[in-house]
Amino acid sequence: MINIGHRRKVHIFFLVFAMYFPKTYAESIPTDWNGSRSAGMGSSFTANSNDETAIFANPSGISETRNPLAKRFLHELKLPDLQVGGNPQMLSNLSSDPTNWGFDMYRSAKANFGNQSYLLLQSFNEIIVGAKNSLTILLGVPIRSENKMAFIDPNSPSKAYFVSTTTATGAIGIAGASTRGFFRYGISLRPNYRVDYQTQNLDTNKYNSTNDLVNVSNNLGYQTTAFATDAGFSLTAADYWFPTFAVAVRNIPTGCINNYTNPMTQQTETMCGTLRDGANTSAPNTSKIDPTELRAGLSLTPRGKIGKSKVNLRLSVDAYPIPLQVSQNNYGVDGLNLNQILHAGAELFFGNVLLQQGFALRGGLMEGGPTWGASMDIAFLSIEYSSYLVTDTLPTTTSATNKFVERRHLLGISYHW
Repeated sequence: MINIGHRRKVHIFFLVFAMYFPKTYAESIPTDWNGSRSAGMGSSFTANSNDETAIFANPSGISETRNPLAKRFLHELKLPDLQVGGNPQMLSNLSSDPTNWGFDMYRSAKANFGNQSYLLLQSFNEIIVGAKNSLTILLGVPIRSENKMAFIDPNSPSKAYFVSTTTATGAIGIAGASTRGFFRYGISLRPNYRVDYQTQNLDTNKYNSTNDLVNVSNNLGYQTTAFATDAGFSLTAADYWFPTFAVAVRNIPTGCINNYTNPMTQQTETMCGTLRDGANTSAPNTSKIDPTELRAGLSLTPRGKIGKSKVNLRLSVDAYPIPLQVSQNNYGVDGLNLNQILHAGAELFFGNVLLQQGFALRGGLMEGGPTWGASMDIAFLSIEYSSYLVTDTLPTTTSATNKFVERRHLLGISYHW
């Protein structure tokens, strides 16, 4: 990652709050962000995105992060923002020292043969600005780091399957809305740098500490860059329940690659999306292209009172990634089942329906199972938690892969100034 002279220090820093390197392997769908709030709602966020993670879900939602009539120019500064996640196997073996988390992943995987240990760290420091009756502008630095390790071959007990990727992004979001908020629109620009590393034969007799894993990933991983562009819009009726319909396109195509191995079907096809620079011909598909993702969503927000307190229930349904094929070119990963495409969620919160604040409870459905989460604001401090499901795979000693749905947990803490 970065430069040889500063490489170790930078990665140790990432290990504290945005560890290693996000990457997908085998049948995992490429992912570059997973917000705690969205995950608790079944990752149904296209039509109701109204925080900084709208830059990934639907950029038009950036316009809902502030009051357009407010006189102040600086609306929000989020710094620092730290998020740690993993599967139960990993979290149950996580020590209190972040610099040991790489070794904890090795130790956890070694003690649970055939099962992976998964560790996610990410951070999204950002600032939101905008003058009265003007566009809303978001500037941020999302950093996502995803790692997994498993021992899968009983004949090679010291060799591990290891996947690690780090993506550092410079996020720019610009969004606006009509006078009454009926129509919202937005675009996001995401220049990013990524390091991908994957192997089924990591020699853990030589490499098992955090430093070892960081150095192996850095020295042997694929370093690529890309300039991704997303766009979206939403329509909201002037109704008491704010019915909203939204559409977004992530990774607007800059080109296509042939012989893309579909992570769901394992068939080769022509895939279009945001091309990545720097990967050689032997690099995995995920280092060469980020597939286009078409999203559509609906939301309603019934409102009422409990005693003297205003209460709101935001309901949402999403469909994504919606596969699209034009002249044998694929715009989005196909081969998913209905449980993977449909996402549904609900969010219960109090106070002003137009502002996300205070205490909130969330629930949802994705990958055929339940998700849940909660958040609480205490002065400038925000704490968020979510539990969600992901379809993932592990290689086997044969040519097949073991496909499974895994529960993961994500905890975040941030300061809003």
